[in-house]
Amino acid sequence: MNFRNKYCFIWVACFGVLSCNNMPSKSHGPIKLGDSSTIVTETDPRRLQDLVADLKPEIPSSTLQADSPKTTAATSTADTAKKAAATMAQVAPPPAALPAGPGLKAEFKDVSILIPNLNAKQSGNPNLKNANGAVYTWVSGNLAGNVLRTTGNVTKVSQRYQSIIVLKTKNGNLPLESLMETVDWKLVKGGGGVYPIIGINENELEYSDATGNEIRNAVMKSARSRHYSSKKTQEWLAALGNPRTANQKPLVVTLRSLMFKIDGKDAEGKIFSKQMRVDCPL
Repeated sequence: MNFRNKYCFIWVACFGVLSCNNMPSKSHGPIKLGDSSTIVTETDPRRLQDLVADLKPEIPSSTLQADSPKTTAATSTADTAKKAAATMAQVAPPPAALPAGPGLKAEFKDVSILIPNLNAKQSGNPNLKNANGAVYTWVSGNLAGNVLRTTGNVTKVSQRYQSIIVLKTKNGNLPLESLMETVDWKLVKGGGGVYPIIGINENELEYSDATGNEIRNAVMKSARSRHYSSKKTQEWLAALGNPRTANQKPLVVTLRSLMFKIDGKDAEGKIFSKQMRVDCPL
């Protein structure tokens, strides 16, 4: 029994010695409030940022809580109406019917076009619902000074033309195909579905800057393409004379083709581009 008591005493004494060795050797004493030496100040801005956003709960009153089902339903209905209105504003309306009256009418899927009081014969398939372009041959009426009327969501209308030099004599007219001139696309100023056709009067047309020799060569080339005899070709050259420019009589600058490009958006908001050409017989 004594041996057991001694053994327990020795074990308790060893444990106490080890515990004393692990304790700090110096006591800092109790913490004092207001002591600056015990305050740690953080200066790193990265450690001062909030990692979680502040919560801002909305606590409705008892009156609002009682009416919340009706209010929520009304708000949902209003939001739905606003979204539907915004969607309708972004989607273009379908093309409206063209004004009644005579003229050249081109009715594409996304846009309809009218040149009033112009009679022209269409080439190819008359159904333009799946077409991107149409070609017509002038019969009667005026292009110069006329207008282009459109329906649908048209954003831009452009115009270009092709001019040709024609040798006009008492014996007939000889078009000089090698002296044709095609101008670049130009924006047509207009709006509200009305776009004026301008710049195609005879004195406004641009023409080939050909020399006298080039003009004579053009006459001979056109005569050969028509299989004229040498005698007939010499008659054309004699009627030509010695012009210095391509617009000097008996040479005349004439409109050969007038082209339009209509850009816009369809009913789904997709961009479309349609073209129309009117050829003028010589």
